[in-house]
Amino acid sequence: MKTQFDIWLEKVNKERKDYFEARFSYKPYSPLEVKRGNKFIKLISENTVWGFVSMIDGEHKGVPIRKGDLMKAASRNQPAKHSRGNIFDGTDSWEYYGPEYLK
Repeated sequence: MKTQFDIWLEKVNKERKDYFEARFSYKPYSPLEVKRGNKFIKLISENTVWGFVSMIDGEHKGVPIRKGDLMKAASRNQPAKHSRGNIFDGTDSWEYYGPEYLK
């Protein structure tokens, strides 16, 4: 049975694939790779970190986070301080290259 995360990831990979094939048809597309940690799921595109998804409710760097919050990468192993929306309530904000910058 697919989880909400699996359904969201399929949607992201499909939209990224369509974008990739329209602009970079000379090389093969590779979907996001998932690595689960204790607090976050790391999403990897080839050898770069695409973003993180929170698996807990709590705090990160002094800022409240909820399960499903989408975050940019601050480094290879740590998400940025603020969320870019939530994948479960449809407020996630991302593009082909990763979660969007704060506005």
